Amino acid sequence: MTDMAAPKQVEDDQQFREPGPDLSRAQLKLLRGGAGIYFFFIWYGRLQEQIFKYKSPSGAKFTSVWFLQFLDALANVAVGALGRCLEGSTPLPQAFLLCCGFGQVLSKYSTSASLSVGLSFSVATMAKSAKMVPVMIGSLLLGSITFSSTQICQAAAIVLGTGIVSFAEGRNKKSGESTKLGLFFIMSSLFCDGIVSGLQQRLKDRCEAEKTKVRSYDLMFWTNLYMAVASLLFAVARSEMREGARFCLQNPLLARKILKFALCGALGQACIFYTIANFDSVVCSALTSTRKLLSVMISVLEGEGLPYFGWVGVVIASVGITGEIGSDRHGTKQPLRKLPPSGPSIS
Repeated sequence: MTDMAAPKQVEDDQQFREPGPDLSRAQLKLLRGGAGIYFFFIWYGRLQEQIFKYKSPSGAKFTSVWFLQFLDALANVAVGALGRCLEGSTPLPQAFLLCCGFGQVLSKYSTSASLSVGLSFSVATMAKSAKMVPVMIGSLLLGSITFSSTQICQAAAIVLGTGIVSFAEGRNKKSGESTKLGLFFIMSSLFCDGIVSGLQQRLKDRCEAEKTKVRSYDLMFWTNLYMAVASLLFAVARSEMREGARFCLQNPLLARKILKFALCGALGQACIFYTIANFDSVVCSALTSTRKLLSVMISVLEGEGLPYFGWVGVVIASVGITGEIGSDRHGTKQPLRKLPPSGPSIS
């Protein structure tokens, strides 16, 4: 038994001892993907925060959230279309994609709306990091999936830490009503994420049954196309297209931030697909999880800071976020294998 295992052991040792050109290429690919995820998504989050903190010379604030979602989705459609040209495309069930697009645009709208009513970026980011919560919600509504105690503890740590930071900021800024409304929006976003997770799993199961390959850029293109259509309809119905365009024309500085925001989101999403294609979901999870922590730290340090009680919440939430990496590394079974994300968010 030992003799049979020896050749494989020698082969593995040679693989690690001889770097060679293949390892160098792998390292270069990881550097490209990781640098892209960090750069584009950190700037995506910072620009999103700056957009809703911006005040015109007259003191007016940007409130055309559906207008912003339309431009964001449109940039992702453009990148997705380019990816389809390079990778090819496969016909997918449009009914599922339509529902996923509608659910995801509601999720992203709720996230942006939470920032527009005054919820801090750090609280919103930590709340959206509790990705097990929407998966649990989706599984309860659309399927029967069990969860390990570790996964439940990770989600609970993020929720508890987020609540502590929110409470600390509410006491510090005395903006209780805005914080409550912002938390309502962010919980609505998580609820929509759960629905989308369940729909994506059904889409994946159907494609596997039909032996249809789900291509990342197909998913990105179609989901964001439906998101753009839904955003446009809501923006027109609420007169936000005209208001948003007028506000941007009157405030060119904000207009540049919005364009950079949409571009960073689309390119960041492309970097996620690049990383998943060349490595695995564990590597991508490690990169995105640590990116979230950096985004929170940057936001807190650049803002008004937190009382000591608030930092306790940051630490608790950070333990939950980094716990996702540890569970993936040690082979913890995931309750729901989601398809690659079709659009970026601060989560």
